[in-house]
Order: sequence, then structure tokens, then C-alpha cells
Amino acid sequence: MNTRELLSDTSRDLARRYNCEIASAQAVLNELLEAYTEPNRQYHAIEHIASLLRQMEDHKHAIVDRDAVALAVLFHDVIYDPLRHDNEERSATLARERLASIGFPHEVVAKVERYIHATKHSEDLDSNDPDLAVLLDLDLSTLAAAPADYRTYTAAIRREYGHVPDELYRTGRRRMLQGFLARERIFRTNELHALWEERARANITGEIAELT
Repeated sequence: MNTRELLSDTSRDLARRYNCEIASAQAVLNELLEAYTEPNRQYHAIEHIASLLRQMEDHKHAIVDRDAVALAVLFHDVIYDPLRHDNEERSATLARERLASIGFPHEVVAKVERYIHATKHSEDLDSNDPDLAVLLDLDLSTLAAAPADYRTYTAAIRREYGHVPDELYRTGRRRMLQGFLARERIFRTNELHALWEERARANITGEIAELT
């Protein structure tokens, strides 16, 4: 199944199970597909969303409310403008409005909105919600990619920030990466911490060396 089919099938299945109005749900899906295929997106694109949906399947044993996590994945980068710093907030607002408008229950919508806000990956986020912990870990999984895939990721991020002069980009990227290294744990769940932490720290350390 290709990336577009995976996103579409996931969205339609969720809408069917919550008895959403078909035409309205399709309009929201079209909006998602249009957003994630915008030509300016290099990393925060449809491939990223499909990758997270596949990883959700790989780690489904660790997820209780799969609907909320899947909806958060579908909407968490729907608005992405590298010139702004409120993309998560705007994506969460759009998710709340669209999901409510097509008939998702209030408690589901509220949880999805909270989850999307959390994808800012603030170090001081304190959550006892195991589903949210899995979501956040999956969203950072690229940090633990194989070296060649990690280089592809960093190149894509640089292209998304092509408007930023090289020295400013290096400084900002280095600061962000050093923030991850300074954390006691990058990954919140024990399983994914054991699986990915060492490789992520190696990738980050190597990128920082290249940015210096």
C-alpha cells in the first residue's frame, strides 16, 4: 500500500467507525492530502505520516486508544510553516474544528488536540498517559534511523529551512540537537528507549560534529 492509500484508508476507516457524514469526512481527508503534498514540504510530508502509521501497527501492543493516536498522527503536522513557531498549536486547532464538524465525540477530539500540542516535544512535558508517550517516541523515531536514512532526513530538514542563512541554521539546529542530548532520556517508553536511545544519541552527536 502506498503512502496516499495508507493515509486515505486510515482516515476513512476512522470516519466510518464513528459514523461520520461521508462527504464531509472526504472533504477533510482531501484537505489532509493537499496539505501533506505541498511542494515546499521535504520532511513534514505524507511519507512522514505514513511512516508513523506503519510504526503504530508495529507497536500496537503498546497502544490502548489507537483511534486517538491515529487521529493525532494524521493531523499533527497538517499545518507546517518553517517561518512560524506555532505550527503545533494551529494544527491542533484545525484538528479540533474538523473532527468536531464531522461528528467525532468531544472526548476523542479533546484528547487528539492535547496530543498534537504535545508534539512540540517540550522537555518539561510531564505525562502519565502511555499512549501519548508512544506517540511522542514514534514522532522522534527518525532520530534513531540508520545512518544513511538519518542523513536523508537532515538534508530534507535543511531544504525546508532553505530560507535561513547557513550560519544561523547551523546555530539553531545545533542548539536544538544539544537540547535532546542534554535530556536524561530522549524516548519516554521503556521499550523504545531500549530500542532507539543509543542510536539516536550517536546520530545526533555525529550531526552536531558536522554542524560545528
